[in-house]
Amino acid sequence: MKIYLSLLKTAVLASTALLAGQSIAADAAPYPNTSAMGVGQAETTAWYAACMKVAMAAPPPADLPAPSAAASLQQCKASDLYYDTKSMSAAKPEDWRQVRHCAVATNNSEVLMMLYQNGQGVAKAPPLALKYACSIGAAPAEMAGRVEHLQQLAASGQGNIDLCDDITSGYMMGVCSAIDARQKNRARSAATGKTNANWPAAAQASFRKLETATANFADARAGKETDLSGTARAAMSIAARNAELELLAQDVKQYEAGKLPAAATKAQAQARDKQLNVIYGKLMKQPADTYAGAVEKDGIRDTQRLWLKYRDAWLAFGAAHYPSVSSDTWAAVLTARRNTQLEELLVK
Repeated sequence: MKIYLSLLKTAVLASTALLAGQSIAADAAPYPNTSAMGVGQAETTAWYAACMKVAMAAPPPADLPAPSAAASLQQCKASDLYYDTKSMSAAKPEDWRQVRHCAVATNNSEVLMMLYQNGQGVAKAPPLALKYACSIGAAPAEMAGRVEHLQQLAASGQGNIDLCDDITSGYMMGVCSAIDARQKNRARSAATGKTNANWPAAAQASFRKLETATANFADARAGKETDLSGTARAAMSIAARNAELELLAQDVKQYEAGKLPAAATKAQAQARDKQLNVIYGKLMKQPADTYAGAVEKDGIRDTQRLWLKYRDAWLAFGAAHYPSVSSDTWAAVLTARRNTQLEELLVK
C-alpha cells in the first residue's frame, strides 16, 4: 500500500508539472501538501484519504495557457488578479481567463481551487477544486476544515469558497488581512478620485500632502504602537494601518456630505492639547518593560512626531477646502482622537 501511495504521489506531481508546462523540481511539495505540518500521521486522517481520491484530477487542456505564454506569465500575481476580477461589477470570461492562466503558470493552487469550485470562467469541477485544495500548504486543522468544507459544498451542489473561509493560523490571518486591506485600498482610491475630481487645484494639492502624512502616520501606528508579539501580529499591524486610512476616507465622505465637525473654541482645543501632553509625559515615564510586543518609547516618540505632521497637514487641508471650519475645531477633533490612542498605551 505504501509503495502504491508513493508511486501515485510521483505520478500526481509529474502530471501537475507537465500540465503547468514546468519541469518537476527535486524539492517539489508532496501531495497532499503536508510541508507545513511538521511531524505527524497525516496519512491516517479522513482529509488525506479524500485528497487521494481526487489525486489524478486535472483541468481540461482547453483551460490551460499555451506553452508559449508561460514565460510572460511568470511575473503575474494570481491572487491580486483573482480578487481584482472578483470585485468587478461584471467580470467577463476573458477576465477570468487571464486569472486562470496566471494561476496555472505560477502554480497558485489557492486561486485554482476557488476558480473550479466557484465556476468562475470555467465549468464547476468540485473534484478538481478539492485536488487544488489538497495542494495548498496548510496547517492540519486548516487542511481538514477546508477539505470538509469542499465536501459539504459538493454534496449540496451549490455554494462558493474563498481561501480565507477556513484559516486557523495567525500567519493566514495576516495573509487574509492583507488581501482585504488591498481591496479596501483600491475601493478608497477609486472613491476618493471621484470625490476630489472637481476640487480646486489648491485643495487637491493640499489633500495629496494630507494623504502622504496619513500614510506615514498609519505606518508608524502599525509598526511602532501595535502589539506585535503574537502569531496574529501581521493581521494586527495591517488592521491598525488600515484603520487610519479608512478614517481619512470616512471623514472626507462625511464632510463632503455637509456633516462638518461641531465647532470648538480655542480654549477647548488648548485643553485637549494640554491633556495630550500629560498623557504623553506619562508614557515617557513608564518603565520600558511595561510595553507590549514591539511597542517602545522611541517608537511612540517617532509616531507622535509623525502625528504632528499629520495634524498640521489636516489643518492646512481644512483651511484650503473647508474654510468655514476653524483651525481650533480641527485641532480639537484630531487631538481628542490622538489622546484616545495614547491612553490605550498607558499601563493601567
